Amino acid sequence: MVQSAMGLIRVVPNSELVKAEQAAQKATQDAREDNNRPLMSGLAKHVTEAWEVARQAKEPALPRIRRAHRALLGIYDPEKLANIEEFGGSQEYARVTANKIRIVEAWLRDIFMGQNDRPWTLNPTPKPDFPPDAEAQVKAKVSQMVAQAFASTNEMPDPVMVRAQLSAEMDRYEEELMDKARSTTQRMEKHMADQMVEAGFEQVLSRFLIDLATYPSAILKGPVLRRRKVLKWEAPDDTGTLEPSVKKVIKPTFERVDPFRAYPAPGAESPQDGFFIEHHTYTYSQFYDLIGAPGYDESAIRACLRENQTGGLHDWMGLGASNAYFGDQVPELQQRKVFEFDVIEYSGPVLGKDLIEWGLDDERVDDREAMYESCVWLCGNWVIKAQINYDPLNQRPYFKTSYEHVPGEFWGFALPDILDDVQGVVNAAVRSLVNNMAMASGPQVEVNIDRLAPGQDVTRLQPWAIHQVEDSDFGTQGKAIDFFQPESNATDLMNVIETFYRFADDFSMVPRYMGGSDKMSGPSRTASGLSMLMDAASKGLKGVVSNVDTEVLSPMLTKLYNHNMMYAEDPTIKGDAQVVARGAVSLMKLESLQLRRNEFLNVTANPIDQSITGTKGRAEVLRAVAEGLGLNTDDIVPPKEQLDANMAQQQALAQQQQGTQGNQSQPSIGGGEQLADGTPVTDNFSPNALTP
Repeated sequence: MVQSAMGLIRVVPNSELVKAEQAAQKATQDAREDNNRPLMSGLAKHVTEAWEVARQAKEPALPRIRRAHRALLGIYDPEKLANIEEFGGSQEYARVTANKIRIVEAWLRDIFMGQNDRPWTLNPTPKPDFPPDAEAQVKAKVSQMVAQAFASTNEMPDPVMVRAQLSAEMDRYEEELMDKARSTTQRMEKHMADQMVEAGFEQVLSRFLIDLATYPSAILKGPVLRRRKVLKWEAPDDTGTLEPSVKKVIKPTFERVDPFRAYPAPGAESPQDGFFIEHHTYTYSQFYDLIGAPGYDESAIRACLRENQTGGLHDWMGLGASNAYFGDQVPELQQRKVFEFDVIEYSGPVLGKDLIEWGLDDERVDDREAMYESCVWLCGNWVIKAQINYDPLNQRPYFKTSYEHVPGEFWGFALPDILDDVQGVVNAAVRSLVNNMAMASGPQVEVNIDRLAPGQDVTRLQPWAIHQVEDSDFGTQGKAIDFFQPESNATDLMNVIETFYRFADDFSMVPRYMGGSDKMSGPSRTASGLSMLMDAASKGLKGVVSNVDTEVLSPMLTKLYNHNMMYAEDPTIKGDAQVVARGAVSLMKLESLQLRRNEFLNVTANPIDQSITGTKGRAEVLRAVAEGLGLNTDDIVPPKEQLDANMAQQQALAQQQQGTQGNQSQPSIGGGEQLADGTPVTDNFSPNALTP
């Protein structure tokens, strides 16, 4: 240790440095020998071949993906921009498509994220799973009841009555199972909601919704296990003082997959078909954090970290210095050095025969002719992760949908594809309008240079200028300087732009008034008319919401539910349930459902309906109304357990009062009242009065 201005500095002897370097070389050599095993080399070759096939299969879709990204940013592609620059004039870009994307994205956010209720729920299955001995238990109970009846009456009960009792007991048993399933399902739903909040699911979903409106396909990934830093507040001593503590924990997470980095198999319609490859790009810290996550090979990761320091993994995927988004060859960027590790994640089948020949010793690989769903991560020649898919249904954690599906294709259509022609015409009209406005902004000048005196500047005009002129040598006596005004075509061009804006409304099914535009006429000028028009417009977009429900949210959350059923430590959350995505339901109830709840609350506020619904039914209605208003239901409506306790207490009090009243003496006839003259009042209509 030596002293310095900054404090103590540890001095490491050369012997220790040499020893550390030798240890690193030894670890790299051991990792390389392990990576060169037939299993790892075979998997690496399999994934590399799949990557080349998928990369070539995606080439036809790349221009559309790039065009969609440019439409979002409002920029021309290089070839179009070169033509515009060659012609000269305006380079304006009217962001019609980007405006529609913002409207649709905001509309989808309002449906999936702007409501008090989650866009999904967990419901118990309609018929609960009966235990294997359930029927035997019910029959034993009914047999005991029959034996008791026979012992008291010495007669066997009617067989019809016995069957009816058996059916009633089965119904009662099923209802008890349903009550238990509802409680278990509610606990599981809260657990899943907590997992999604901790994983930042709303931020991921927000980016996914932008992709849905922009790119040919939008892809959501999850749940996947990742190691994350978590800040916890703990009390290390008995004082109770909370102190921050950073811990690394394994948690299920969700990710948005960049369409530029998604490579489906040729002919695949979804990520579940064929195979699916995702291209990751990690910083040093992100790549290092893979150490310790389930399934990753620490020795291979550390070998990659050391090899990359010497440039051994530079551009191993063959992408060159191309810009991933636009595909244009660009110089090496400084920002590129920040993202140092390109990784391929392969999700797809591997033939059992190959796995066995490569030396995989896994009891699940027992059929040489079968395909086994596998997950392989490749960085250069290093296999940093290789495992059989643990999902019991062999489902991959990738879920995809499109704004508009194309049958048989992975890449569908989004707003930039639908509005491509309209966007091009509007851009051309806007450029022409700007060029024409510039030309027509002032007069054009015609100069007869034969009549101007030598040396006069004809490139500048200024007021009160004096020009010397002389007779032309050719005998022309026209004006030496003349002016004329170019014709303005602004009105015609504005009509073209307005016409194609209406085409954009029709083609996209996203009218301008959905974005708050004040350019409205006809029915849209009134509140009721505008409401009807917006309801009609939303019908065209309900299919998009339904696609998200059925193709993304429902299967992804079902996968999270199955993960919890298999690996969650809390047994009280495990039961027979199913995920119900309700984005389309949220769309239909944005405004009307709360109004209908209030109407139902008022209509049923009468003694007859309350005698039917009871206290519990009324509490459920109040709870639903309070939730719709964004209120804390626990502060307004007591929990079910407390309601049951209150009802039991009220019944006991009522019985006690009835018993007290029964012990009191009956009032005398007439109630002891007297007339004004002192004569007692008699009841001539009571049964006693009618007795002779």
